[in-house]
This record gives sequence, C-alpha cells and structure tokens, in this order.
Amino acid sequence: MKRWAAVLLAVVALTLAIALVGGYRLIVHMPGSSYRDTPPPLDARGEALRARLQGHVRTLAETIGERHVGRPEALRAAADYIERAFRDAGFEPRRLPVPTGDRTFHNLEVRLPGRGATNESLVVGAHYDTVRGSPGADDNASGVAVLLELAQLLREAELERELRLVAFVNEEAPHFGSEAMGSLAYAREARARGDAIVGMLSLEMLGYYRDAPGSQAYPPLLDLVYPERGDFIAFVGNLRSRRLVRQVTGAFRKRAELPSEGLAAPELLRDILRSDHWAFWEMGYLAMMLTDTANFRNPYYHGPSDTWNTLDYPNMALLTEALAETLEQLARR
Repeated sequence: MKRWAAVLLAVVALTLAIALVGGYRLIVHMPGSSYRDTPPPLDARGEALRARLQGHVRTLAETIGERHVGRPEALRAAADYIERAFRDAGFEPRRLPVPTGDRTFHNLEVRLPGRGATNESLVVGAHYDTVRGSPGADDNASGVAVLLELAQLLREAELERELRLVAFVNEEAPHFGSEAMGSLAYAREARARGDAIVGMLSLEMLGYYRDAPGSQAYPPLLDLVYPERGDFIAFVGNLRSRRLVRQVTGAFRKRAELPSEGLAAPELLRDILRSDHWAFWEMGYLAMMLTDTANFRNPYYHGPSDTWNTLDYPNMALLTEALAETLEQLARR
C-alpha cells in the first residue's frame, strides 16, 4: 500500500511539474533574449529623437494639460497637435468622428500603404486623453509621442502590409467600454467593413523606467518569474493573441538595446489588461499592449504628479527606434 501511495505521489508531482513547465512555456517564455547590457549613449540621431519625444510629451502634458471631455478645448487642442505632427511627418491624417454625448471628438489616423499582394493591415494605436486630475505625461502622452515619431521613422519604409497609426480618443473612464470609446468605435467599424487586421499594438505608458532593486511590482505570482527592476518594456496580450506577442517580442529583441519581457496572460488577469487593445479583442482581432506596466511601476499613475519631467527620454528613444524596425519587419511578411 505504501508503495502505491508513493507511486501515486510521484505521478501527481510529475503531473504538476509538467503543468508548471507547460504553463511557463505557454504564458511566459518568449523567443530571443532580453537585452541586459548597459545601453550605449545615444548617437546624434538618437539625441534628436529624444528631444522630439520630450517635446511632444511636454506640449501635451504641460502646455495643453488634462485632456478629457471635462476640458473639451484641451481634448481638441491635443487632437490638433497630433494632426499637425502627422502632417509634419509627411502624411494627411484622417479625422474619424467619435460621438460623445452631445459633442463629437475624433480619432486621428494615418495609413502607410502596403505594396504587396495582400490586403492585410497592422494597427498601432495610442490614446491621447487623460483621467481627470492628471496631466498624463506617462498616461498617455508617452504613447502618443512614440506613435508620432514612428510616423517620422517609417514614412519612407517599403511595406507589404498596410500599417495604420491611430491616435484614439476616450480610452479613460468613464468612456472605457462604452460607445464613446475611440478604439472600440474604430475596431467595430473595421470589423463591419471586413478589414483584414492581422494584429493591433496598443502603446500604453512607455516612459517610466527605474533600475533600482524592488522598483517593479506585479500581480500575485508573476513576481516569481519576472525581474524586480523596472527597467524593461513589457509586451502583453491574452492567450488567444499569444502568437502575436511572441512574434513582436522576438522581432523587437533582435534590435533593441532595452530590456523586454513578454506575457500571454490567462483570462484571470484580463482586468489588468485594460487599454485600447481590449477593443480589438472584443471584435475578434489579435491584439497586445506595450507598456512600462503603469501602476505596477510608476508611483505617479493617474495623479497630478504624472508630469513630463518624470520620464526617461533616452530609454523612450531606444524603444522607438527598435519598435520602428520591428514594425517594418512585421509589415514585410
């Protein structure tokens, strides 16, 4: 009897071990290796990019400030600024109306055409609104700044797949999940047209980095497998979008001089993954988020101290350059 009990215990232990290994490979393991060396100094091109990123964030967060329907003039000023920046990059942006109560605000979109024999599209988006009471430098002027500079870096790229760059309105409460959520309106219209969107990348808080031990927090259990220093960019999707998360993370790691971590999250973590990519999940598209992990790292999240001078612009420049090269590769497949 003792022998059979021992055998049963061994079988259970082996089953659990296999499940843990399988779960790790399914959820956490990503292709390539995260960059771990000291990043080199920015070259002249990188310094110019750093200055432009800082300029975008400072204009949105300081000059314009809080951007929400309670300050409609500021929300419209942000849209006007984004439109001018897209034009300066050589594009003619489209204003896509998003009815919001008795007002109308806008998503802003530019499209880089694909030249291949495919009608497939990749979408990269960032929301430009803020919560009330916050200037929103990291959340989400940082994502918008990277989006605008991707337009500059990719304007002459030769792509097979179409690449859409979209600034979304009304991501924050009380509009998240409502008819007035810009990304949900966009994804719903794309699905109604039958658009072949093969992946969506949401740029959500990209500017806050710290390398001190203990500077990164996590939901329960994730701290067992991820680093304690908040010096990385996270690539996060749901299990259905696991292939996209792995593809983007692997391509990024071939080019990046910035640490990176990936996660294909199970449904029980769905509530921490709330940003514009969620709207594309709702419409059946594969989608993921790039993030500095928000409140799990940035102590100024959703507060009045989320100001332009708290962000790390050299790391944002490294991220933007590597992401541009990543998107160029993904849009050539």
